[in-house]
Amino acid sequence: MKIAIPLFKDRIAPHFGSSSKALLVEIVNGTVKQQAKWDMGGSGAMDMARSLVNLGVEKVICGGISRLHKQWLMDKGVVVEDNQKGEAEKIIERILSGKEQ
Repeated sequence: MKIAIPLFKDRIAPHFGSSSKALLVEIVNGTVKQQAKWDMGGSGAMDMARSLVNLGVEKVICGGISRLHKQWLMDKGVVVEDNQKGEAEKIIERILSGKEQ
């Protein structure tokens, strides 16, 4: 599973599209296969959403997100877990431990 977490420093960005950086994590068989911070650039939330879909991201974990962007991502088959906060690494640890909400 490929997961993207928009970042504000090392924390989940408070709103999707408010940051041009994201933590990208690929999890295979319960372990992290690849992990990198990525500068998405672009000019807003829709550019960010398109980039994530083009990268094959299957899940986005974010703070707030507009209804339009959330629905667009979901229409493309991306699971959106919004209203999240905290350190991005802690979220990944939670996923790996099987304690997803």
